[in-house]
This record gives sequence, structure tokens and C-alpha cells, in this order.
Amino acid sequence: MKISSLTLGPVETNCYFIENNHGIIIIDPAGESGEIIKKVNQLNKPVKAVLLTHAHFDHIAALDDIIDKYQVSVYMSNIEFDFLQNTEKNGSAKFKQLGLPEVISEAKPISLEEGKVSIEGFDFEILHTPGHSPGSLTFVFEQFAIVGDTLFNQGIGRTDLYMGDYETLVDSIQDKLFNLEGDLPLFPGHGPYTTVDDEQFNPFLHG
Repeated sequence: MKISSLTLGPVETNCYFIENNHGIIIIDPAGESGEIIKKVNQLNKPVKAVLLTHAHFDHIAALDDIIDKYQVSVYMSNIEFDFLQNTEKNGSAKFKQLGLPEVISEAKPISLEEGKVSIEGFDFEILHTPGHSPGSLTFVFEQFAIVGDTLFNQGIGRTDLYMGDYETLVDSIQDKLFNLEGDLPLFPGHGPYTTVDDEQFNPFLHG
């Protein structure tokens, strides 16, 4: 299994492409749908599904374009289904004053629950890691994990958006992510990858 990424949109969000021998899963189609389509053409494999780590605007801006283009399903936590059309909850209303567009998606998602799953030939484990947002999910594959905006390289997700909570976020990191293998690459929603071992002294986890 292979992983690659593009950094897209006004806040430089990571969109991930997970490949196996048969196809691609796209995680967090953040924006610039033309760039995502170009990347898929380069990979030259069929898109099988779209996964969302969470439904903040900067992770869903190209969602409708991508699911319409490839006629695939989108999977996410049902806790955030209504974020897709609620600009207050998905955060885009907060940034309208900065000139960013409000983001609304018409997608009809399929719910993901914590535990091991198999989707279109991709086997992985789902961890519910709330705090940055109430329905934040981490996708743990054999060789790496996609952690969304829960944890960054020497940083953590912001908690000032709808239903964000610092204590909940720290608990998610310490109770869920820090139980993963120490050298497992963790790919975040923004910035470079990190590992559990590298984040043991993350200054944002200690008040």
C-alpha cells in the first residue's frame, strides 16, 4: 500500500491518496478539484471511495466535485453529517470576513464507527479522536495512520471552532494515538508527518 498527498486550498490542507493494487481512496478532498483529478490521472487507478477525517470546510471544499466525477461514496462520522451544510459548524462562516467562501456540500455520506473496517478492498482501523471537532476520526493502516487535525508535527488541532475542546483533544491523543506503535508515521491534516515517539514532548500536550 502506498500513500501520497497534495497540499491544497487557502489554509494548505493535506489531501491524501491511499493506493493498493486495485485502486485509490482519497482522504480529505480539501479543494482545487482540478489538481486532485490531475493527481488521480497520474496514479492511473480507479477511485474507490472518499474518506473524511472530519468535516471542517478546509477538508471538504472539493468533496462534491470529486464524488460527482468518480461516482463514489463518501464515508465519515455521523456526528458531523450536518457539518456538510452548516457553515457555522464546518467553520467556513467564521472565515468569510477574511474573504474565504462559505462551503456547503450536498454529499450523502455513509457513517463510520470506531473499529476495524474493510472498504472497497482497503482494510484499516478507525479511531474516534474528538477534540478538534466532535466527529474527528483517525484511519490506521498497516504502514501509517491519517490523523486529520488531531495531532500535528509538534502541534495539535485548534479547539476554538464548533464543539472543539482542549481536554478532549489531549485525551484523544494520549489515549488513542499514543497507543499506536512509536515509529508509525502519522500523517496530519496540515504540515509534515510525525510519529508517536516524536510527539512525546509536544509542548501543546502539557498545558
